[in-house]
Amino acid sequence: MWGDTPFLEAADEAREAGYAGIEGVGDLAGNVPLARRVLSDAGLDVSAGRFLANWFSDVYSGIELDQLRRAAEFFADVDADCVITSSRPVPERMMTAGHGVGDRNDGLLDYQWAHLTDTLAQATHICLRDFGLQLMFRNQLGSYVETEDELDHLMSLTDPGSLLIAPDTGYLFYAGIDPVDFIRKNFERIGYVTLKDLDADLYEQHMHRQGSLQEFWDEGGFLELGTGDVDIESIVTLLSGQEFNGWVAVGHDRPGRDPVASAQIAREYLVGLGLELESELA
Repeated sequence: MWGDTPFLEAADEAREAGYAGIEGVGDLAGNVPLARRVLSDAGLDVSAGRFLANWFSDVYSGIELDQLRRAAEFFADVDADCVITSSRPVPERMMTAGHGVGDRNDGLLDYQWAHLTDTLAQATHICLRDFGLQLMFRNQLGSYVETEDELDHLMSLTDPGSLLIAPDTGYLFYAGIDPVDFIRKNFERIGYVTLKDLDADLYEQHMHRQGSLQEFWDEGGFLELGTGDVDIESIVTLLSGQEFNGWVAVGHDRPGRDPVASAQIAREYLVGLGLELESELA
């Protein structure tokens, strides 16, 4: 939500907006003493650290696992609750994100899936064994794990007791997936949820003209919670009814207003749904 805003400012604004935690530490990544001081002064926890990688190529896996080890060590040192990873976006899929739902022929080959899942198993082991952190996987638009078929395939090839799923509701919707159904169907596998909203009318127009994800961002297609068409209320009801005990984050790609105002709008909407954000959600 805060993009390139210095983390000192983002942390203060997140707390001002009434949140208990924040994902990542922005430009303070690698600086443990300063990150811990800023977090302490703002009274914030780190809900998760973020790490993107290719994952499916043996050319990069050694480098990626070394980078993950360094990132996980840092996130453990700032008391993050978990590490969230995704498959890194690629240019050709960024141009066609959300298109051809259920009929894509530009996905990974079998041997690439095998390498992806094997490398993720190693990554999960490193995070948990060496740093006491759970690794979770988030759907990422423009990547090779974006569609419902791809997410289902990932889950079928990985250990449900090791790799948890961290769905982004706006990205699910954009990829043609019903977020409520996805969370309900995979509830036992979900460890972290990012609530994100978007304009469904603009999305339909955008898909009709085969627009790119970048164009959707530029047009302001993602919106504050409660102002778009993702069924956030049903998702919150589902999580509350199932007594979900993971973090629930608020996301907003490229907000068109000041980030702290966007964060406050989202928080007020969630409080209106009956949530007590200070003690339960961030």
